[in-house]
Amino acid sequence: MTIPEHLLPDENDSRLRVGARPLVVTQWVSEIDEQWQQNIDLKKWLLANQHDEVVGCVADNDVACEEAARGIADSLGLVTEKKCRGIDALEQVVAQIADDVCILTIDSDSTLVLSAAVLCAPNRWLLADKLGKPMDVVHAPVARYDTDLARPVDSFLNRLAVDRPMWRTNWGIVNDPMFFQPRIAAVTPNINAGDLLMRVEYQTLRRLPVSGAVMFTIRTFQEQLSDLVTRVPRMASVLTQLIDQLPDNVAAYKSISPYRAALIKWCNQH
Repeated sequence: MTIPEHLLPDENDSRLRVGARPLVVTQWVSEIDEQWQQNIDLKKWLLANQHDEVVGCVADNDVACEEAARGIADSLGLVTEKKCRGIDALEQVVAQIADDVCILTIDSDSTLVLSAAVLCAPNRWLLADKLGKPMDVVHAPVARYDTDLARPVDSFLNRLAVDRPMWRTNWGIVNDPMFFQPRIAAVTPNINAGDLLMRVEYQTLRRLPVSGAVMFTIRTFQEQLSDLVTRVPRMASVLTQLIDQLPDNVAAYKSISPYRAALIKWCNQH
């Protein structure tokens, strides 16, 4: 698989930031590409074989789930069964697209909580651990989230407008090619640095007009570093600077610390 060039990180992405940009209003999910069906096939397998690990919801969010499902289906012309309600409606639609979908609803304390999701490509987090939790708890493992990101994220989500959806990216380097990664893989200290993979999430956020919930989509891309640097040569220099500049706790959170020295050496040689 390849990562679209416009989603690749640059030298400035060692800093923790929301980094959101305006999204075309009609673009509900990622663009259909040659990797689209591969993601759907994987998703269908997970939904059939590990359903309870990839689908979850809490009570009283049927309206938001159905609104999100209807919006995606109408935008892409997807065929759906009208009798499906709530999380079942969302699952039916998400099974037909490459993106995962999370629903954030407002609780009685006016706090956004993760209330529903169809999540087949988690990046080292387990849906069951986060479901029904507010954003600060969902993001608790993120290095420096409380000091650097909590207030900007809360402000961004509170200001998110129906007619102004946004998109952002998140990147990491992993040693496991599985898309379904709810837990951190065991360290493989002897792995060739070029065999590690760049993992990039394309994320969109939009306010739903009826329920007021926030729909958060995630499309995951992965590419082996040796293939990436061959295809996009500038990434060797970018990765050298990026990995070298990462604060130690961010490098640890991203599971890069065990490979940091080897990665910098490999990138300098390419």
